[in-house]
Amino acid sequence: MKHCFFKCAIFLSLLILSAAFADADIIILKNGQVIKDVTIKDEGDTLYCENNDQSFYINKNTVENIIRTGPKTGLKTFPEKAKDFITSLPRKIRLFIKDYFAFVATVTGVLVLLAGLIVFKILWINISPIFKEGARRRDVIKAVRQLDADEKSVLREFYIQQANTLEMPMEDIVVSGLIKKGILQTTREKGQYSVGGLLLPVIISPVAKKRIKPRKIGMPSNLNDPKVRDALSKSRPQYMYEMAGFYKSLEKSNSDRL
Repeated sequence: MKHCFFKCAIFLSLLILSAAFADADIIILKNGQVIKDVTIKDEGDTLYCENNDQSFYINKNTVENIIRTGPKTGLKTFPEKAKDFITSLPRKIRLFIKDYFAFVATVTGVLVLLAGLIVFKILWINISPIFKEGARRRDVIKAVRQLDADEKSVLREFYIQQANTLEMPMEDIVVSGLIKKGILQTTREKGQYSVGGLLLPVIISPVAKKRIKPRKIGMPSNLNDPKVRDALSKSRPQYMYEMAGFYKSLEKSNSDRL
């Protein structure tokens, strides 16, 4: 348990270690010895110093001069605070950091990278449907603007029959094309079969319905005019004539039997 706690403490300390390197000082002793690349941590009667290899004390009476090579301000920078934190750790932990810094830093980098990938994946899972929905919406709007004569004749059926939902053959190339473009939507997966194939109830999709107006699909405003009604009846979808002919021949066959 102590070993586990020891490793956790080391791992947390290493998170701030990378920025913990400040400029070193130079100490000139009275005997002429020059000590370079040392950081003075405490300036009492005895100087507490450390370098990359060790920590040691120097009696201030033996010091001739101290040369500061780094900025010393009243407020400590983050690297200085980080280094102070490392210095305050037990000696065993500091030695471990020195010996295994590269390994633990690599592990820490990998963990941070994995965490970033996980966050990115979570964000993408939540955001990508929004982008897809927006792209789909733009495709539907574009398709409504580019309706051909056959597609308009299918859409007119909703106005002619004054219905929000109509049963249409899924095998009809125009109907299936409108469904694929997102202009029409099926309301259920099961239906009945007729001469035109599988019939499923369909509606005009909400996005398309906002942009489809009667005049846009060639729906005349005056249906009382016989000529207009005759022209409209001749421009109905092909599957309507096939279904009408099938039911008419079926009725005739039944009447002959009777």
